[in-house]
Amino acid sequence: MKKIQFLTDENGARQSAVIPIDLFNKLVKAADLDDFYESVPYAPGPNDDETIPHEVVGYQMRKGATLQAAWRMYRGLSQEAVAEVLGISQAGVANMEKRAKPQRSTLEKLAELYRCRVTQLIDD
Repeated sequence: MKKIQFLTDENGARQSAVIPIDLFNKLVKAADLDDFYESVPYAPGPNDDETIPHEVVGYQMRKGATLQAAWRMYRGLSQEAVAEVLGISQAGVANMEKRAKPQRSTLEKLAELYRCRVTQLIDD
C-alpha cells in the first residue's frame, strides 16, 4: 500500500498531505464538495479568442519580455533591425517594448513585420 506523505511548515506542523490517487478518488466520490466550489465571475474580453504561439509565450515567461519583444525574438530580429524598418533608433525600439501599449500605427507596422495580427501584440 502506498503511504500518505505530510508537508510540514518550518515548525514541523502538518500543513498538507500527499495521498495516493486511488484514495483521493474514493474520498472525492464519497464527499459532498459543493461547499468547496466558488463561482468565479467572468467578463468576456475583446481578445478572448486570440491565440499566441507557444514559443512567443515562452519568451515572455523565460526572459520576462513584453509581448512585442517576445514576438521580435520569436522572429529572430534584433532591436536594430526593427528600428531600421520603423525608421527609429534602437533606443526607441527598446522604449517602445517597455510600454504596455504602443500607438496603433506602430502596432500595425510591427504586426506586418512580425507576420501576426495587431491583436496578437496587445496584452489585454
